[in-house]
Amino acid sequence: MSNTMQGIIEFGKMLAAPSGPRGIQAVPSNADMRLLAKRKVPKMIFDFIDGGGGDEITLRANEKDLQDVILLPRSLVDVRLQDTTATFAGDNFGLPVIMGPAGLVRVAGSGGELSAVRAAGKKGVPYVISTSSAFSIEEIAAEATGPLWFQLYLWRSKELVKNLIDRAKEAGCTALVLTVDVPLNANRIRDLRNGMSIPPKVTLRNAYEAARRPKWLKGIMTGPPIGFRNLQGIAQGSSALSHSEFINKELANLGATWEDLEWLRRQWDGPIYVKGILTAEDAIRAREAGANGVIVSNHGGRQLDGLPSSIRALPAIAEAVGRDLEIFMDGGIRTGSDVLKAKALGATAVLIARPWVFGVAAAGEAGVERVISIFEQEIQQSLALLGAARFEDIDSGFASFPQSWERNAMTPDLALNR
Repeated sequence: MSNTMQGIIEFGKMLAAPSGPRGIQAVPSNADMRLLAKRKVPKMIFDFIDGGGGDEITLRANEKDLQDVILLPRSLVDVRLQDTTATFAGDNFGLPVIMGPAGLVRVAGSGGELSAVRAAGKKGVPYVISTSSAFSIEEIAAEATGPLWFQLYLWRSKELVKNLIDRAKEAGCTALVLTVDVPLNANRIRDLRNGMSIPPKVTLRNAYEAARRPKWLKGIMTGPPIGFRNLQGIAQGSSALSHSEFINKELANLGATWEDLEWLRRQWDGPIYVKGILTAEDAIRAREAGANGVIVSNHGGRQLDGLPSSIRALPAIAEAVGRDLEIFMDGGIRTGSDVLKAKALGATAVLIARPWVFGVAAAGEAGVERVISIFEQEIQQSLALLGAARFEDIDSGFASFPQSWERNAMTPDLALNR
């Protein structure tokens, strides 16, 4: 298909995409939700959500490599009921989907993180509060009716980290997600080209885009200032500096080691999941340092460019530690069949971020609800078509992946230490 024809099709979808709380229920896919979000927010905001690090090679690989995984169906199986239940973090959940951490979502408008956590609660889906949220732990927890987890970094100040841990525990968070792949923030070329800042500023460059979206503009101009509300009062400059500048200059810990994870283990008695693992070696080290699980992730392609896709890294990690740790995956998950592919290659459940942020941008709480519903419907449909009555029955026999992917990336020494 030519680029011109593809552009015409995309433009037609954008025009046809419904809006409003009722119309949002007619959005047929998460790809269409993305297009609707593109209409609702200025280009700089859309690119902030949609973009990745560097030349976005890893960003594109996350989705492309999922497409290269082939599902292998079973025939004549009784699938009158499709059980989407998944067991992780010591509990049963109706869906194998977790709302992954995303920072500063209020830039997307429509209530930001508060819209998302309300939708997650209605669907019984765990919501991971980001340290970089535009609302505080306490503000988000006050709107939550479902499971809450908390994401944090091993920043330079252990006092700051301990403060966040204590607040998360007090707010009712039951698991920690430790992100280890952001020693500092990488360049995101789209943001640099657009002059994106936190908080967003209306300039001559983007004034027309903002003026065409008065609802978004009003939402940005009203309400609390957009910044790191979790850090107000405990970190100087938590709202005045840009996102990257603040993290890189004030908080980044280039000296973090596995000993810091051991320290964190002593501070928290619930599950700890280490996010940003791409090798069997690091998964083994996470296990030895006290983690309960790992999240196979390249930060959605937003950090170091040129990394392997998450789905490509998953099989080797599952083979190395799958008997000892819970394994989750994020990066490129857009459909219900993507979720089943991740399960077949070794994941217990998946995390999503961009899809639910696009839901916020498109229609706030109703948009996020629709995103979760799309995943639910597609997982049910995919189970039936695959010939599996239960999500938990999906194993490696239901999928194949390219021979060029290495199933077992362990060195002999690491294998002997298992």
